[in-house]
Amino acid sequence: MQKKSPLTGVDCEKLFSHEVLGKYNANYYYDESIGYIFIDQPYWLEEAYSSAITITDTGILARNNANVTRVSNAILFNSIDVKKGIDLGGGYGLFVRGMRDKGFNFFWEDKYAENLVARGFEADDDIHEVAVAFEVLEHLGNPLEFLQAAKLKYNFHTCFFTATCFDMNGLPDEKWWYWVFETGQHISFFSKTALEYMASQIDMKLTHFGGEFFAFSTLSLDTKLKRKNSWFSKFFQGSNKYKRELECPKSLTKSDFDIMKKKLRKCNSV
Repeated sequence: MQKKSPLTGVDCEKLFSHEVLGKYNANYYYDESIGYIFIDQPYWLEEAYSSAITITDTGILARNNANVTRVSNAILFNSIDVKKGIDLGGGYGLFVRGMRDKGFNFFWEDKYAENLVARGFEADDDIHEVAVAFEVLEHLGNPLEFLQAAKLKYNFHTCFFTATCFDMNGLPDEKWWYWVFETGQHISFFSKTALEYMASQIDMKLTHFGGEFFAFSTLSLDTKLKRKNSWFSKFFQGSNKYKRELECPKSLTKSDFDIMKKKLRKCNSV
């Protein structure tokens, strides 16, 4: 039986069926028009998200540290002015805390996870010029709808994200590690063409920095961050002028501490 693609609405053929969470049958369909694989009616998601971060996520700390470095470098090298940033799907708040410690005014949002380490810096409905969506899109039944709603709400011009893409010329078989049948949380899978399609639907361009690091943006982003860093180190090492241009803003760690103390004093005085 054919199913409609959540992204394009075209009729799609079933690729295969497989057991997820050790007990539910999942049907995987392929939208060959853009290279997008999706699960039809993942009715087990409430159970799958009984714990937002699965026990298989042993790379959570290393990944968040790497993403903080990636995003802060991309912001600095592209001279992006970030008055406010937002982590769409912020998990325990590791990325937000890391960005704030580097001096970037980022905030947290996640409807499934508990904010443990960035408490007090939950997002409001204000404009957030830069968003991130790490380990988010593959968890959504309609990632395009999610991006459209988030862009409308926060009016960001750039959204950094990660994606583990498959090759349209050689679709992954059932042994592909990224299906993660055991958790039942991955329900959308992308080729680079699918990402380009989603970018076009939100009036943005897809930028690929290399590996699994991407951005949707209205800006023309320079992706040669390693080359620039090497060039900088070779020719301008020791130059205060160029070091100032590439330095992160002043860390918000201490000022955040002061803000939280004031909030506690106010609560205690009531």
